[in-house]
Amino acid sequence: MQITSKAALRKQMLRIRAELSGPYCQEADRAILEKLMKLTVYRQADTLFLYVSMEDEVDTRKLLEHAFFQGKTVAVPRCLEKGVMGAYLIRNTEELRPGKYGIPEPQEGCRKINPKEIALAVIPCLACSEQGVRLGYGGGYYDRYLPQTDACKIVLCRERMLCDHIPSEPHDCPVDFIITEKRIFTKNPEIHLL
Repeated sequence: MQITSKAALRKQMLRIRAELSGPYCQEADRAILEKLMKLTVYRQADTLFLYVSMEDEVDTRKLLEHAFFQGKTVAVPRCLEKGVMGAYLIRNTEELRPGKYGIPEPQEGCRKINPKEIALAVIPCLACSEQGVRLGYGGGYYDRYLPQTDACKIVLCRERMLCDHIPSEPHDCPVDFIITEKRIFTKNPEIHLL
């Protein structure tokens, strides 16, 4: 049976994610980040827009540390108002504070950057399809923000959170790659992976 409502699918996928074991998530996240850090688009990107992971999401802490170590310019999201976010530069994770929804965000004083400065955007999802349709949490933050940037867009998704079909809407922002612990799906063949 195919779920046609995003809200119903979101509920189902939250339940599935909650049942994933800690060891599976840790191993999957390690493999996903390894794949990402080997990509040419990551290695060549000077300015990154990275999400700061919440408890059950693909963990980006090691990615943030790696990007700092590599001398990359790192921006992370900050919620500005309902459905609207900006990208703010941080030099380390100590510049993060819990935001409105408990998500770590850049503290006051961090500089907001123009979306056009971003070379690579790493995007969270609750679930994703192989066709590149991303299921978020329903706030629309990324779908409003991402069309403002020309950055390569990559979604990190564990294999067990892939769906055969996710209902798509006209405002959904397409992505260039989906990385799981086992595979990389290319949605934009013009961008070279390796």
